[in-house]
Amino acid sequence: MEMRHDAGIDVMLLSAEEALRLDRRAIPPRTDVVRVAAPPRETWGALAERGFVRKPAWLVWYSDVGAGEEEWLARLSKGVRYDIRRCRRQAHDELRIELQQPIRPETLDRFLEVYESMVARMRHGVPFATSLRDAILADERHWLLYAHSTDGFAGGLVCREDEETGTVLFRFAAIRPRWRERSLQKVLYVEATSVARAKGFRRVSAGNDPNLYGHIAKPGLMTSKARLGFTPYPADPPTGPGSWRDEADLVIALDRLGDLALILGYPDGLSGGDEQPFFDLAVYGDPRLGGGIESLPFVRSVRRHIPCRPAASPAPS
Repeated sequence: MEMRHDAGIDVMLLSAEEALRLDRRAIPPRTDVVRVAAPPRETWGALAERGFVRKPAWLVWYSDVGAGEEEWLARLSKGVRYDIRRCRRQAHDELRIELQQPIRPETLDRFLEVYESMVARMRHGVPFATSLRDAILADERHWLLYAHSTDGFAGGLVCREDEETGTVLFRFAAIRPRWRERSLQKVLYVEATSVARAKGFRRVSAGNDPNLYGHIAKPGLMTSKARLGFTPYPADPPTGPGSWRDEADLVIALDRLGDLALILGYPDGLSGGDEQPFFDLAVYGDPRLGGGIESLPFVRSVRRHIPCRPAASPAPS
């Protein structure tokens, strides 16, 4: 057994055998999640009976670029297409959108200033891009699509080309609050997809997320990526501590996760190697906050879970 503090939440890391013997009364009081790394196949059923959700630890989101922009946009709902066109008109009236490759240090630093301010406002924000500044500048496969006006830097999207897989990865986005409200990120996604298509890449990726929406990635991110035509797949984990592909989670409490948490779990009997774009959605908290999560095209079924420990009662006044 090991306790880990992970970006604002406490995770109890157990082996499958320890998890199956777990007396929930012995779980430390501040624990948010109990996690089993790489659970063996023979334990899957027993873990599910005890409330664990078996899942890819990380997800990667892909979308084919299509033959042209109109074909790509045609896959989206009418409402999303209207919103994108409206946002593009606003952006093009007030902003200049430019592509920079290789990325110059001074431009990346302007991006990181906005990025760090955005991360600082998050409950469990982690400034991944800042820690990778030198690596981004050293790798000419990266490019920056950014928008600016007479008022300064409005927002940007750091992308990386992967010739081997024919993919452009949208790695990091940073948008000033005023332009976030006006959906500049959607505009940059569409423009970056057009750049990828023109460069001959066959698909784009909306990045990798840890598969516990409500922690670092919020539930709304899942729905927003899906509405832009992206589909999640099991992803290889980043290198470093906790670099396993699959895990099983038991959510203990939502106190530090929020009013809603979502996990995309493997359907029964499927493994991390199956790489299917269909999942069982585990919902913790109030599903009315999910904004249409049940109708997402990659959701095969929805299972509602109750956290093992109820939310803390407010202190008497």
